[in-house]
Amino acid sequence: MSNQSGILADQNLLDLLSNPDSNEVFAITAQISKDATAVQFSAKYSSLEQVIDNLAEEPLYVFIRGTLEDPKQYHFISYVPDSSPVRSKMLYASTKNTLVRQIGTSGIGRQSLLTDASELLQVVDERNAQEASVLTESEKADIEIAQQQQRLKASEYYPNGRKLVSQTDGVPKSLAFRVKTGEGSIAELMKNYNVISFRIDLASEQIQVAAKYNIDSPRKVEIVEDHPSYVIYRNGSLYYFIYCCPSGSKVRDRMVYASNRAGFIKHLKDEDHLELAKIIEIGDPEELELSSLSPSTPEALAAEDAESKSASDVKFSRPKGPTRKRRT
Repeated sequence: MSNQSGILADQNLLDLLSNPDSNEVFAITAQISKDATAVQFSAKYSSLEQVIDNLAEEPLYVFIRGTLEDPKQYHFISYVPDSSPVRSKMLYASTKNTLVRQIGTSGIGRQSLLTDASELLQVVDERNAQEASVLTESEKADIEIAQQQQRLKASEYYPNGRKLVSQTDGVPKSLAFRVKTGEGSIAELMKNYNVISFRIDLASEQIQVAAKYNIDSPRKVEIVEDHPSYVIYRNGSLYYFIYCCPSGSKVRDRMVYASNRAGFIKHLKDEDHLELAKIIEIGDPEELELSSLSPSTPEALAAEDAESKSASDVKFSRPKGPTRKRRT
């Protein structure tokens, strides 16, 4: 049985790949047509960030320029998310080799299969590592000094008294954002409001207060549905941190909020001295269990934890088999 789909690339796509109309084109994407008869041009981008921002849950082919030793060669990526339908996975897998042959092996310098958008970031990181490997010791030393200076600057207070929040848990591309409240510290704001919602503004590179209000019941906590968010809720003397990442969020937003979650939590603990009773992570807002926000005192929280532990420790007796009749 042949493992080729028989699907061929559209001539317009082949022409564009062989003669990109601009040196600013960083990546070109292509998809199999809905009727599964051809591989068609999808879009072209000038940066990796644009590619990631427009990735969806559907498979596609990505051709990236400028990351290999030969700038004329493409890094050919088959992007097939794990959540893709089985038929789509099979089509893209069986069409890949035919597509490479049509383009010409001399035009493809590397091939990769990716299942997650975050893996695309490694393309740039690997290129940076390759460039670093050919530097002289003096050049490496200069770069190291510059990096140390950047780290020192990142640890200094900004004029308005805020520190940079950065994620340093080994993600491919760490991000740093300045916390912007507009009035006082987060701890001071929490004295006047018991719910504060935060959003990340990529343009200004800030974590900003999106909403602040008071409620008298956990049922009234409001969480946006169209993009990820961080929410701090104070119930009595306890603080709850809620990280929500709705299913309809853009891929880039998911990555940005996920990679800065731990850094923001660390900022709340170290800079605002907030002791978080619980850190809750949910997908869509309706997934929030209101009972998890109910305890308003350390004693109530301890009682809930004890009850939960007791329930998890309940052991069930193994069913016994039929008893054997004793011979008389």
